Amino acid sequence: MQKTAILTVDLHHGHLDPEIATLPVPESTRERVVEHAETLVTRARDAGYPVIHVTTGYRDAREILSNPKWSATEESEGDSRESISEHNIIGSKGLDILPELHEPEDVVLQPKKRYSPFVDTDIEFVLRTHDVEKLVIAGVNTNTCVQCTCFEATNRDYEAVVVEDCVGSMDGEEFHEFGLMNIDQALGRVLSLEEALDELDA
Repeated sequence: MQKTAILTVDLHHGHLDPEIATLPVPESTRERVVEHAETLVTRARDAGYPVIHVTTGYRDAREILSNPKWSATEESEGDSRESISEHNIIGSKGLDILPELHEPEDVVLQPKKRYSPFVDTDIEFVLRTHDVEKLVIAGVNTNTCVQCTCFEATNRDYEAVVVEDCVGSMDGEEFHEFGLMNIDQALGRVLSLEEALDELDA
């Protein structure tokens, strides 16, 4: 049987806390993702699976705006990423994982700088340490960081499973659905929370 780990991607205050989020998801998305992700990680811990978290963090705005797309986006009024230069500066509360999703025994990776958790973090060391072959993924945004995680995982021959109830997008439902469709078609599997829990319990 494959060794499984739960990987949460950017389930932090910077997306999910309506009071301080710099790149917030819609409220209905926030409620759904947090509720179902809490169920997923709790059941996984109870069953003995490792829970791994990765967030995005920057020393300063220069690290963000060195990306040409993001630099151009910040200058586009009304764009969903127009506040990107303020997003998750290290030391800010935005970088913190939501407390209902995090326990001391969880593994928190080095912050990533771009969409991929496999670039310039210690994720591959952690996955080797736990002999992981299969990643069950929850997070934000479906069409960027979650989808990129699936690309990177499948390129390294990890099985990628996305729990559709536990992911969402600040870009709206259309991009969320597009991300799920592409993941299911080309990168891995998309399961409901109930289906994912059944696999964890098997």
